[in-house]
Amino acid sequence: MTDKELQILQRYFPAAAVPMVVEAYTHSRFQLKFKKPRNSKLGDFRPPQDGNGVCCITLNGDLNPYQMLVTFVHELAHYTVYVNYPERYLEPHGEEWKQTFAQLLLPYLRPDIFPKDVIVALEKHLQHIKASSTADANLAKVMKRYDANASGEKPITVDDLPEGAIFQLADGKTFRKGPKRRTRYQCECLDNGRTYSVSSMAEVK
Repeated sequence: MTDKELQILQRYFPAAAVPMVVEAYTHSRFQLKFKKPRNSKLGDFRPPQDGNGVCCITLNGDLNPYQMLVTFVHELAHYTVYVNYPERYLEPHGEEWKQTFAQLLLPYLRPDIFPKDVIVALEKHLQHIKASSTADANLAKVMKRYDANASGEKPITVDDLPEGAIFQLADGKTFRKGPKRRTRYQCECLDNGRTYSVSSMAEVK
């Protein structure tokens, strides 16, 4: 690994986790790329596309270090399952992936890598692993505490607002917050009078 590559990893991951990320990266056969923010996903894993046998893991470059590490391990688990079961079709987030994800994540659950609240949330997450960390409302809420917007301020989510509050989403629509249904709120859109199910972790203006 070059000094430049090491500096990139040090920029994106918790400092104490970098040696383990380096080991995973250097002992595997995949490319690691950091991308512009994508609304639909935090990262992805891609099998070889051009016949050179090299897989690719991409990660959104705007993630906080803790979310970045969890997302990296998530995609690394996809890579590991791909390598270990080359001749079988497996569900993308089936039992093989869940077991692999848990095995890969456990060594990182250390207080010098993650804050205590993140460790607690991740331990609960591993008891009922979901296809995405953002699908786990509790884990997503804890992770949001460590985000910062361009001004350095922590973002406000729908979950932070009192019922009845008026807010605006990134698409410009204005809503009134209504009652919660599991992980989403039933909100009235003031632009058209319709009711929408809005994620509790959606960032608001």
